[in-house]
Amino acid sequence: MRLTLPRQGMPILPALSENRIARFATIMVLYFLQGVPLGLSTVAIPAWLASSGASPLQVGAFVGTAILPWSLKPLNGILMDRFAFKPMGRRRAWTLAAQALMLAALVTMGLLNPGVTEITLLAALCFMLNLCATLNDVAIDGLAVDIVPDEERTVTNSLMFASQVFGISVTSFIAGQVLNANGLVAMAIVLSAMVAAASAFVSVFRERPGERLLPWSSGEASKECQQRQHDAWLPIFNGMFRALIKPGTLLFLLGAAVAQVSLAFIDAVAPTLSVQHLGWSSDGYSNFAALATLVSAGTALVLPTILVRVVGIRWTLVSLSAVLASLASIGGLTFDGWIGSNVFSTLYVLQLSIGVIQTIVIIVWAMRICDPAVAASLFALFMAVPNFGRAVWAGWSGVVIEAGGYSAVYFTVAGLTIVSLALFLLARVGEESQLPAVAQ
Repeated sequence: MRLTLPRQGMPILPALSENRIARFATIMVLYFLQGVPLGLSTVAIPAWLASSGASPLQVGAFVGTAILPWSLKPLNGILMDRFAFKPMGRRRAWTLAAQALMLAALVTMGLLNPGVTEITLLAALCFMLNLCATLNDVAIDGLAVDIVPDEERTVTNSLMFASQVFGISVTSFIAGQVLNANGLVAMAIVLSAMVAAASAFVSVFRERPGERLLPWSSGEASKECQQRQHDAWLPIFNGMFRALIKPGTLLFLLGAAVAQVSLAFIDAVAPTLSVQHLGWSSDGYSNFAALATLVSAGTALVLPTILVRVVGIRWTLVSLSAVLASLASIGGLTFDGWIGSNVFSTLYVLQLSIGVIQTIVIIVWAMRICDPAVAASLFALFMAVPNFGRAVWAGWSGVVIEAGGYSAVYFTVAGLTIVSLALFLLARVGEESQLPAVAQ
């Protein structure tokens, strides 16, 4: 593509709607940044708390509270479908604002510098950090539904989730090392620099040609933005209601929420199991989790596209759910006879990798049944339900451990995963009849 020079003398970079490489790069960087609060909330800080003597109930409550904003995404979506700074596109102003807020949240964490015993304050700070990340998530999801061609969506979803998981891996490793060696303030400074650099990169790409790069620069709203952006609340709620009254959609969402129990186990149970039961150090767990997350990112980048093309969405979800239920059952049946950490480590890597692939396939189907006219609102709702399930399962994990031990948690994961498998079958996931008319 030939670059032209505007009056200011600066080259115009390709718009996201017209350039595949720019689109992929921007989506990957933004999803990588979502891994910062998730890596902190589900790996680095839980391991830090566990090594300092926090109970499974406290760690589970921390994780459940910290990631709760991911279930509040529908409100963000409704606001984004209703309000937009149109000269910059439907989503881009929201994305830049979300990045600025995430940076501010990290700076605040460094300034307050809570100690390891201040679990409530830590949970509140991570809650706010994840709330900023959800703004970014809803904006980029809505952008993807708006501008990504249908033939690119499986690849795009793989890139999205793989980038997020890679971000979790990098954050888990860096935060775990810096937190233990230099403290929370140093960790906040390092992560702030990482977020600032990545945010600067994504800020140079317009959503569509002719739009403004920054609020004070020249440009105007695109035709697509004018046509799709809602100027009233009623069309948004009508579009969401029409999608949600379908029994197949409701069953799919319920199944997606239940299916998150495997990843909730990784979030809330694995830190105390490894540190307090198996005798790992907190940075040892953070390093292992970072490596396992990196492995899962690699599988997420390759396998979902292959599985969906060869087997189809329906049987991919069913097969993955069956494997996850089997792995959890193995954990429960063998737990009392564990010698060392080999079984735990193997199950962890397999559960995480397969759970990530399962979530990507869920996202692919959610995107396919989403109406572009209310993309941010509807897709945010579709993603909020499983995120709420993940937060609930994480929060209740400590109660299950206190009542029946770690083997009981494994058996609970197995049972709930079988329930999700049945719900996916009842929802007729993967059938063309479940798609909205515009997708068909």
